[in-house]
Amino acid sequence: MNMNMSRSQPYEKMGSTCRTRAPVEKRIRWTVPKAGPFGDDLYRVGVLRKSLVESAAELWRTSYPEVCGSPHEFLLDPDRYEPLIAMRETWEEDSQNKVYCMSVVEEAAMGKVVGATLLTKFEANLQVEFSLAATHPDYRRRDLSDELRRFTRIIALDSGAEYFTTFCETWHDITQNWCIKGGWKIAGIFPGNFIRWNGEGEEYRECTVHFYKFVGKGAEYVTRPEEWRLAPEVREVWEALEQVNQKIEDVFQARVQKEMMWSYALSP
Repeated sequence: MNMNMSRSQPYEKMGSTCRTRAPVEKRIRWTVPKAGPFGDDLYRVGVLRKSLVESAAELWRTSYPEVCGSPHEFLLDPDRYEPLIAMRETWEEDSQNKVYCMSVVEEAAMGKVVGATLLTKFEANLQVEFSLAATHPDYRRRDLSDELRRFTRIIALDSGAEYFTTFCETWHDITQNWCIKGGWKIAGIFPGNFIRWNGEGEEYRECTVHFYKFVGKGAEYVTRPEEWRLAPEVREVWEALEQVNQKIEDVFQARVQKEMMWSYALSP
């Protein structure tokens, strides 16, 4: 699209508290990390293949049926996968053009998907959303999610994104604690953010907890509070969030330093 912006001006000139840059072409591309069998070779992790589409849709219907009626309802219907989700067989093209990337844990002997995550890219914003994660009810508490999350994080980190976001459901706090332990910052609680299925003939609006994290040099381009114009009530909320997020950051950094020290002490 050819747009002449020479006569346009922003409402307020911002960026006095952060770096700015010339606009460039923004690209996010999905990559496939190296991975092998794990869990005594019973499972393997990888990106979605066409032969696993039916099994993946069955996983979401079994483990995350609440997305029925929501923007993520397509996960329940295998016929909607190929137009939207990058497939291993057509990866060269799909990794550039498909909005969604699905990582899966496959039970090797059965060829059955027992766990999955979904990443969503917002390319023009250099943003990747960690959208959803699911484990089959029969395979929970088997430590399968750690390897799946590691694999998914590598894809996101190699994508070219500089801003990560995610949201967590409030019918449990498992994923909220994952984010906090991982050093993600709390953005807020969004009451009624998503339509959720509640069993046959019922639905409701779910409240979700939203988190964010900057990657690479992304934080250098973020305007600082001193140039924001916030209503007093909004500033009060921001200051409360900052106090909580600083505690999260302090604990996260202390843990990282401890792990680095242990790694150094154990190295030959």
